[in-house]
Amino acid sequence: MSGAPAETVARLIPLLEPFNKTGAHLSAATRFTEDLNFDSLIVMEFVAAVEDAFDISVPLNILPDVATVGQLAAAIEKILGEEKS
Repeated sequence: MSGAPAETVARLIPLLEPFNKTGAHLSAATRFTEDLNFDSLIVMEFVAAVEDAFDISVPLNILPDVATVGQLAAAIEKILGEEKS
């Protein structure tokens, strides 16, 4: 997936490991619902782990638009960029 910051994706993959109950290959193209079978509870637990790891607050209103690891990485980059300015 183009546009996904590789460094951020690389930081997300280890965070995803404990949530990867399906044994799916983890990459920028990994889809949370289809590939990992995430439900709303798992999403909230994972978002909390991401927030802790990146020291950010993820707005819940962006979650419906985030389907893949790459999209999440791009959203994290955007949040980090907004916090710096």
